[in-house]
Amino acid sequence: MMEGMCMRWVVVSLLLFYAVLGVKTAWSQQGKSQSGEKSTPDALSFQKDVFPIIKRNCLPCHAEDNFNPSELTLDSYDKLMAGGKHGVPVVGGKSQESILVGKLGENPPFGKRMPMDPRKKRGEINTRRLSDEEIKIITDWIDQGAKNN
Repeated sequence: MMEGMCMRWVVVSLLLFYAVLGVKTAWSQQGKSQSGEKSTPDALSFQKDVFPIIKRNCLPCHAEDNFNPSELTLDSYDKLMAGGKHGVPVVGGKSQESILVGKLGENPPFGKRMPMDPRKKRGEINTRRLSDEEIKIITDWIDQGAKNN
């Protein structure tokens, strides 16, 4: 009886293994184009996904016509990638090495956490923050290569 149960367990395990392997193989093939390159159905766009967040939250201070101590202008992809006084804020494919992501977090690499509230009174705590979803969009876009798309 024990041998029969062990054999059933082995057979069930093998069937599950091959079923998962088959699904994984089919799923990985589904994301490939005819040229063999992997296409990401959830690829993020700078223009459609990232720039609206920047426009809403960052341009009040980081527009070309505004003075800001970092000398970082975020009016366009090219200006973002040109960087400012602290260097280029985005390292394509490496969100955790990107200054932009660091400045959105609890412990920024320098200065204060962004975005600042332009209406904030001196001495008050800045409560304006990007949502977790907005930060994830920026982080994922950087991890996907930070393309100008």
